Amino acid sequence: MKKFLCSLILLLSISSITFAAKNDSANKDSSKAEEPAKEKKEIKPLWFNLSFNEGVSFAQITRIETMETRSNFVRENFLIGAFVNCKTDNLWFLDLELQLSAYYPFKTTFNGMQQFPKNPINYAFDLFFGAVYSFDDFKYILIDTSLGLHYMYQLTDEYHMNYVGLGFQGTLEFPISKRWTIVNNYFISYDNANLGSNKKVQLFDASYQYHIELGIRYSKRVQNQYTYIK
Repeated sequence: MKKFLCSLILLLSISSITFAAKNDSANKDSSKAEEPAKEKKEIKPLWFNLSFNEGVSFAQITRIETMETRSNFVRENFLIGAFVNCKTDNLWFLDLELQLSAYYPFKTTFNGMQQFPKNPINYAFDLFFGAVYSFDDFKYILIDTSLGLHYMYQLTDEYHMNYVGLGFQGTLEFPISKRWTIVNNYFISYDNANLGSNKKVQLFDASYQYHIELGIRYSKRVQNQYTYIK
């Protein structure tokens, strides 16, 4: 009888030890399985899309020389051209846009009087890089605003003009369908126009310009949620 009780106690103790060891190993495995799951939830992927739009652009450049004894000298250039815009979508900190435009001047005035250029191949290149803030309050009209750096190179009859300044752009987007969108840009900038070859001969006291653009965007990745055509 004593031998039977001793053997029974020994078997119970061995079984309890093995059961505890299995529980410890199971707990360790479950904790190891939960740790990577928690880590995956905390990681935020830095993934975003790019959308492109292009179209036609109209620009007006104004340069002013202030005069003390008479009215100011005001020179204006009217240009027409094309633009290409690249904008990020769903960037993790702030959306950005880069826009490149090319222009040809079709009219030039001095104090309101039209001037006829001597060089028929004058042209201009424009670059704008800014941070974008979007308004999602309206479903069928998308509004974007961007503030950033502006640069333009312009070849005139007299000088190689270089403009550097601050630009602001407002954009209205009209979602025609899931992938097609009409884009309307309104741009204005205030620049320093004394960076080219004119700075030693003719200094300008103020320079500003504005652009009006009409374009279109087709995108498979960045699609419209609300559209005019269902």
